[in-house]
Amino acid sequence: MNGSILRSAWFRAASTLLVVFVASTLVPSTSQAGVANKSKIYVFPYQGVFKGVPKEITVQTSDLIKNEIKHSDDVQLQKGPIFIPESVASKIKPLDDKALKKAQALQAKGEKAYAKLKLAVASKSFRGALARYERSVALLTDFSPLLDSMLMLSVCYYRMDKEDEGAKMLVKVIRIKPDIVLDAEKYPPMFRNTLDKIRKRLLRKTRGEAEVVANIEGATVFFDGRKVGATPVILKELVPGEHYVRVEKEGLQSWAGKVVVVSTKKVRILATLGGVKKASGPIGEIAEALRINNITPAILKTVQAQGKEIGADFVILGGVAMKGQNFRVGSFMVRVKDKQLCPLPEIEFDPDLLGASVEVYNMAAIMFKRVEGCPDPVGAKSVSLVQTAKKKKAEVKAVAVGPAVPPPDVKKPDPKPAIKPAVKPAVGPATPATGPARPATGPARPATGPARPATGPARPATGPARPATGPARPATGPARPATGPATPGAAPARPTTGPAAPATPAAKPVVAGDTGLVTTGGSALNKGPRRPLVVPTAPGANTLRPIDEIDDGGDKWYKAWWFWTVVGVVVVGGTVGAVGGMGGFDSSDSGGSVTVHWPR
Repeated sequence: MNGSILRSAWFRAASTLLVVFVASTLVPSTSQAGVANKSKIYVFPYQGVFKGVPKEITVQTSDLIKNEIKHSDDVQLQKGPIFIPESVASKIKPLDDKALKKAQALQAKGEKAYAKLKLAVASKSFRGALARYERSVALLTDFSPLLDSMLMLSVCYYRMDKEDEGAKMLVKVIRIKPDIVLDAEKYPPMFRNTLDKIRKRLLRKTRGEAEVVANIEGATVFFDGRKVGATPVILKELVPGEHYVRVEKEGLQSWAGKVVVVSTKKVRILATLGGVKKASGPIGEIAEALRINNITPAILKTVQAQGKEIGADFVILGGVAMKGQNFRVGSFMVRVKDKQLCPLPEIEFDPDLLGASVEVYNMAAIMFKRVEGCPDPVGAKSVSLVQTAKKKKAEVKAVAVGPAVPPPDVKKPDPKPAIKPAVKPAVGPATPATGPARPATGPARPATGPARPATGPARPATGPARPATGPARPATGPARPATGPATPGAAPARPTTGPAAPATPAAKPVVAGDTGLVTTGGSALNKGPRRPLVVPTAPGANTLRPIDEIDDGGDKWYKAWWFWTVVGVVVVGGTVGAVGGMGGFDSSDSGGSVTVHWPR
């Protein structure tokens, strides 16, 4: 019976209905559990990186990525706050108009005190005026009052015998206005001359540079009251020292400050104009970071806080940058629980977004896989949102602001120029032999000297020798070597004296007295090859020393002809006198004896 019941149709039908009921009850629970386990992804609105990206491109990119997440079976799109970042203006510091009016009042007070020669009171008033003018540089469109206060303060210092302080003030004046011209009726000549001297020294110093950058491009830059360009700009040829810079743009509060220029260096000036609007709050901070293509650890911390607040597991950060005519899209996925930053592949769109859906679909497929684990997370450092995007650098113009360097002082020629000593033609090459040149004429005299004792025959020999020496006198330079060959060792001392030698008969042997000394060979002045000089000596004569070893003492008195003549006369005279005193000579035919008769 029981078996028949189990086999009956109604039992089989009831069992089938029971199974269907249980299955229908369990399936929704499983589906709900699967949905609850899906990772929740929040897509932060994509931002335009730098400039040039239309807003509709960033919006369409965000919508394409959200649409892929909606139709995914692996992840869930998490809704978040509507992206409306707050926009606030930077704080505006009121300009000090009261200080400017006080400066003008102190300047007028100083001028009155100076007119009464109350120099101490005047200098104090001018110093106070300068301090307030510097505080209100942003309001100064005309620097004349500032310069007048500096000049009057300098005059007071000079009249108070504080020349150093007065000179320092003039230096400040020249830095601000290098081409300043003082009124001759107001300032004395001595003061004007002092300013000119200081100006020359100051303008010759090595120059420096200054780069002016503002939070708004295209702002007008004024340097020492003169318009010099627009931000960003590099100012060149600046005189070292203190200067005043003012930056302004219509609709914004101006910025002004004092800068110190240093020689051979470039200083950087950052001007912040007041009233500039920017995004604020946490969402505004994230948006600003994406716009400048820089994800920092601080921004990741803010993203983590916002992700926890909306209940997201992951946050997508992205931006669109221009690449030629196309758009380059960069994306990162942030894991909220630990701020892990995972890069996603960059994709590219054409201007008409043709194929954009396919590119986003491929990128989303990789995103869904990286939810389970990121193979190449970025460490704790700053990273570019769009790797291939670089900020287009603003064109920086260089402007030569400084004055021209004054020319160097021209030295007046000396009214008494140094007279150069006349140089003889043969002095240069003959300098090494200048000392021994004197004996070159010295030995010529002994050559005629020894001929004197032989009075008879020596005279004729002396006669022809003098004409050989005589012609040398009229032409001093070339003729001196003509006497050189007649003197032993003198010819080598005059090797480069002019070509006057061929006119002299130096090639013939010349006999100097009867000492046996003869010079042979061509003259040293000839153009032909020089032949060595042969100087033979008489038997028993002492060997001649080289010319550079002969004592330069002139003629010796005991070698002179007159000395030996006197000696001979004295000896002969003495002998004759002695014989005459003792008697005469007498000889006999035998020749064998000599009788001496003494005079009676």
